[in-house]
Amino acid sequence: MENEKAVFDELIGPLENQMMRTIWRLVRNGPLAEDTLQDALLIIWRNRNRIRQHPNPAACILRICRNCACDSLRNRQRQSRLQNTVRFLPSAKNPRPIGSRELEQKEVMTEVLNAMGCLPGNQAIAVLMRIVEEQSYEVIAKSIGCSEITARIHFSRGRKSLLRRLAHLQTAS
Repeated sequence: MENEKAVFDELIGPLENQMMRTIWRLVRNGPLAEDTLQDALLIIWRNRNRIRQHPNPAACILRICRNCACDSLRNRQRQSRLQNTVRFLPSAKNPRPIGSRELEQKEVMTEVLNAMGCLPGNQAIAVLMRIVEEQSYEVIAKSIGCSEITARIHFSRGRKSLLRRLAHLQTAS
């Protein structure tokens, strides 16, 4: 316990304000900055021995904070894209009293969107554009900035990943 306090005092204590400022400059959101700082502290704690041996531990810690902030922004953008996609889905167009069947459909849709959020960016875009928007591979390739073959690969891998993640829904039906 004594050693853990010494590690905190040595590595994090002097940099704590600078860590928060680094994160804040990128995320510009109080609650998100606090969550991101916690994520960064967890990574720092797990790698404390390597960080202590680093030639410049302060720079290493601030880089971890910056990377966590970038990850948080990416996650927030991905969630925002998925929430915007819900507007185009048929069940989201008709707000009415929710019965048990509609509630079940809404839960399934939430699971699908969460699974989509776990896909890498280009795969998620390819799957959404192909299945939801019914776009051609040519259009998908142009929007992602890749060849048509690569767009097909992104779609195929994303679809396979979704099928794996949502396999429990097929067995429940």
